[in-house]
Amino acid sequence: MIGVADVGQLAGRANPIYLEGKLLPLAASTARDLGLKDGEVVQATVQSRGGDDLSLLLRGKLMDVPSALALVPGQTLALKVQASPVGAWGLQPLLEPAALAPGAAPALFSRIGNLLFRPPGLQELTQMFKPGVMQALLDIVPQPDLQAQWRGMQLSMAQLTPQALSQAVASAMGSEVWLARGLPVPADDPKQLIRRLIAALGRSDSDDDSALEGLSQLQRSVDDLESSQVQAVQAQAQRELLFSMMLPFADADPVELVFRRAPRQGGEAPPLTVNVHSRSQSLGELWLRTQLHGQDRVDLTMWALQGDVAEQARRRSSELASQLVEAGLAMQSFLVVHGPRPAQPADWVPSGRGMVVDISA
Repeated sequence: MIGVADVGQLAGRANPIYLEGKLLPLAASTARDLGLKDGEVVQATVQSRGGDDLSLLLRGKLMDVPSALALVPGQTLALKVQASPVGAWGLQPLLEPAALAPGAAPALFSRIGNLLFRPPGLQELTQMFKPGVMQALLDIVPQPDLQAQWRGMQLSMAQLTPQALSQAVASAMGSEVWLARGLPVPADDPKQLIRRLIAALGRSDSDDDSALEGLSQLQRSVDDLESSQVQAVQAQAQRELLFSMMLPFADADPVELVFRRAPRQGGEAPPLTVNVHSRSQSLGELWLRTQLHGQDRVDLTMWALQGDVAEQARRRSSELASQLVEAGLAMQSFLVVHGPRPAQPADWVPSGRGMVVDISA
């Protein structure tokens, strides 16, 4: 778990230290099975196999640890994947193992830096929240409390209400936020559910390949969530608002929401932008950008892959305007585009603010 205080202090960019002679060998077939890519930075956890024998847990797979590395159980290693056109691949530690002991500042700094500069988006979480995927993993370790927590998190597209959406946003903010405020933790924090499921799968005796792949995907989903949290804190240091979340549905594919407000320029506050990305069998892939100016003025832009969906949105624009009026909002514009949302520069990139970190204490 990333602590709020730790994230606040370590919001800058990590400067990796590459170590000569410390390359960990990795079979090319194993790299393919794990879905590793050249240059990718991955996290591995040191685990004990009894006695002095240690292993690395990487994306659900246990790997041997060279005896030359002085490691202890519980350490987290940041490893850079190095591909080879022939023969074995390699994993390059980014920091000296001695600096990666639990609680060591350089290890946390490396973890924070890797999360901060992780590619944007919640791709792994999107796959995990597709109907049936999480449930299949829950069925491997039947625990009524986890089953109930997952059911409580899932929304209904057919019966979506402002109250349910508000509760989902509050839960997605993460337990760290509410604990820092001295408030009760929401019961439906997605990261806590995933971590509990990872622990339950780790205790299970199942050697099913689907269980091992599910464990790896769960760990990558946690990386998605923690990357979003770290980027949100660093954006706040840049006087910006940035918050990403995924809405799970029982009757539809998940929906990604991104809230963003750029830093104030001059005397007028910039608009609050809410980007929505969804996929469904009936409507296809949709993107919706909502910009709220002040307290009540709204500009909308919608991209739809299906032509009939785009045409239907245009025909019902007046109905949408009336609904917004009932909610106290005025629709200034509504642009509907038949086609995908064009590739754009990243909505947010780290600026370097807060990159000087004192880890001597």
